[in-house]
Amino acid sequence: MITLENVSKSYNDINIFEHIQLEFPENKKCFIEGINGSGKSVLLKLICGFSIPDEGKIKVNDYEIGKDYDFIQNAGICINSPEFFENLSGMENLLEIAKIKKIVTEDKIHQFCKLFELDEDIEKKYKYYSLGMRQKLGIVQAIMEDQELLVFDEPTNALDEDSIRIFREIMISKKKQGKTILIASHHKEDLEDLFDYTVKMSNGRIESVIKRCTDE
Repeated sequence: MITLENVSKSYNDINIFEHIQLEFPENKKCFIEGINGSGKSVLLKLICGFSIPDEGKIKVNDYEIGKDYDFIQNAGICINSPEFFENLSGMENLLEIAKIKKIVTEDKIHQFCKLFELDEDIEKKYKYYSLGMRQKLGIVQAIMEDQELLVFDEPTNALDEDSIRIFREIMISKKKQGKTILIASHHKEDLEDLFDYTVKMSNGRIESVIKRCTDE
């Protein structure tokens, strides 16, 4: 369960959110819809602990972000194209991340890379990666450790049709496993039908929360 209680946030004296109240149920899949600049990325950064609200509380499973934990726990995150070491290869970057928890093997990482047809380029240095390749690497690092919560911001940006299809299939699989998934995008035609709830945002406001009927 993720709850935002009276959350406000501003940057450079510009209000992004004012007294937001929002709830994301556990084991549900939520699609956050809105045009660029509507506040989707800021919302996800606040939930993950990458940014701290000026007012209010953000709680995940009864612990408060910024108080009980600095960052959200047991989460795979891909927001604004994650930063990787430019002079390391794609695989070296993923292995560095894998060293932290030591729960995913190199063979498993290769399997995920192969899914996205990234295996042929995985030994290239990251600085030579195209935008699409960088996006794929960001998705792989978010899903490779089988976290309970998955958070994505514009995951289909720069992806080809086959990669979008693969991403959809992975999300369907994660949905069947009971994962909690938050995805923000303005490309709703790619993903919206997969989700239990759609949160519509505009200019930092929650316009509506729509419960959807989805099929397994």
